[in-house]
Amino acid sequence: MWVIIKARTEGGYLGVLDSDPGVAENLKLREKDLIAFAPEHVASIGHPPRDYVVDKYGADFFDQ
Repeated sequence: MWVIIKARTEGGYLGVLDSDPGVAENLKLREKDLIAFAPEHVASIGHPPRDYVVDKYGADFFDQ
């Protein structure tokens, strides 16, 4: 799953789920959900183009 980080928190990060998590029993996550996670949940780091983020989530994404 891909997540775009909005902020750092005391325990890790707060981000928006940027992919469809698929289907699994009792799965309640959906694309664009806000999620909290810790560094041990990170498998890889990349940087999406700013234009992609603004087009998908709006210009105020980085202001919140």
